Amino acid sequence: MIAKERGLNVRGALVALTLMGVVGVDSARAQGQTATRSGRAPANGPNATPVQNPGAAPLPRLEPKAIPVNPTDPIAIINDEVITRQQLANECIIRKGEEILETLIARKLIDQALKAKKLEVTPDEVNIEIDNVAMRVAGIGREAWLRTLDKERGISPAQYARDIIYPALALRKLSASRVQVTPKDMNESFEAQYGDKLRVRMIMVDKLQAAKEIWEELRKNPSGFEKTAMERSMDSSSRSLGGLLADPISRHAYPQTVSNAAFYQLVDGDPKDKDPSHKPRDGEFTGPIQVAEATWVILRREGLIPGQGIDRNDPQVKKNVYEMIYEVKLKEAMGQYMVDLLQTAAIDNKMTGRVKLANEQYDVDEQVKLMGGGKPGTGPAASRDVSTARQAPGSSDNGTTPRLKIQTPAALSPDVVKPSAPALAPDAAKRADSATKPSTSK
Repeated sequence: MIAKERGLNVRGALVALTLMGVVGVDSARAQGQTATRSGRAPANGPNATPVQNPGAAPLPRLEPKAIPVNPTDPIAIINDEVITRQQLANECIIRKGEEILETLIARKLIDQALKAKKLEVTPDEVNIEIDNVAMRVAGIGREAWLRTLDKERGISPAQYARDIIYPALALRKLSASRVQVTPKDMNESFEAQYGDKLRVRMIMVDKLQAAKEIWEELRKNPSGFEKTAMERSMDSSSRSLGGLLADPISRHAYPQTVSNAAFYQLVDGDPKDKDPSHKPRDGEFTGPIQVAEATWVILRREGLIPGQGIDRNDPQVKKNVYEMIYEVKLKEAMGQYMVDLLQTAAIDNKMTGRVKLANEQYDVDEQVKLMGGGKPGTGPAASRDVSTARQAPGSSDNGTTPRLKIQTPAALSPDVVKPSAPALAPDAAKRADSATKPSTSK
């Protein structure tokens, strides 16, 4: 904290000096104009002395200083006692060295992969992407976006370009060949975006036996659903509303086990039963549906929102759907590509003492988000695209194969459903996530 405050103080001092310099220039310009109007020509030429008021202090000048580069060079001198560059470096390593080293390792792996495939990310591409992100995320210009990141997130323009934009662009190029959009993807994404939506109430519990007991109670007293939800549901966001979910569920929404069961039991019914009077109606509820290892839900239908009637063969609609799917699949492929790089690499981390052999299993923290991404199953892109499990080329299916996500069935807490989200590097990922969510405070 002290170091951060000192940094802010130094930055404030530099700004103050800069402002002083500007004022000095304006003052000199104003004095020159006054001299001209009074009939005295201002001095010109490289050796001319600036016009000043009698007794005025010399105008301050800012001169760039080279940062000491040798380990023994003084970085600061306090009462004739020296703090060397090496002392500063040691302190930085102690405080932030491990996470910064992780970023450097990840970037080195990416650079090696680009070189092996004879690809590159140019400075022009980085600059264009910064412009695009600024407009897409915040609707502002490049300079305003970079100032916002620096002020509110502590991410300098150079750091943003080097640690966030560059790796993301590199992974896009490296992963593009892994992305395929299938007819099934197109169909499911169209239905999720433009098809029927189901409004429901939910009761969530952590044991199958509890779910069965509640289901039996509801069979005897269907009107008690809201009261039971308020008394026994685990989901805090919907419990106070009698289990009512804020958003409707889409077909093929993540997790598909929930959305598929909900639409089958509360909308479609048995396809073999042709009697229209047997079709599900408002007020009916599902049996217990498993969401996760220790999470079960019972859903009650509150209403069906009909689809938008959009023509799925419209070229523009097909183009939009394709691009949505492609972007989600590409982000998934980028995450898996980074995991594959880490899996196959031999890494001897001298700072932590950890040694990872080539092709040794790499433990991916499922809470870490892919750079520039968000929590699984959330966000605009997530709400539009398909949810299908797939295995990345060269990776092993160990039960944590990442899946594409669409809209999380309303109000399911991120703490309940935690699919794996491969990471580039923990610190870079977190900074990138913050960078795409600028504060709204003024």
